[in-house]
Amino acid sequence: MSAKRHEGSLHNKKKKRVRGVVDRITAGIVVVVIQHPDDPDVFKEIYVPLENFKKATPQEGDRVTVLIEEEN
Repeated sequence: MSAKRHEGSLHNKKKKRVRGVVDRITAGIVVVVIQHPDDPDVFKEIYVPLENFKKATPQEGDRVTVLIEEEN
């Protein structure tokens, strides 16, 4: 395996697709609120650049799907 290919594989983390609700949009950042994967009573804010939404611009209250990195 080449060194360049090996180096890139060190930073590859598993990504998980989760559903959430748009809380607010500020300065080109969409704040999405999701349930914490391990504790369903806890909510977590995910900050996603507006450019990552390709089909339509989300509005407050919209349900969206985002990719998050899984923690090991």
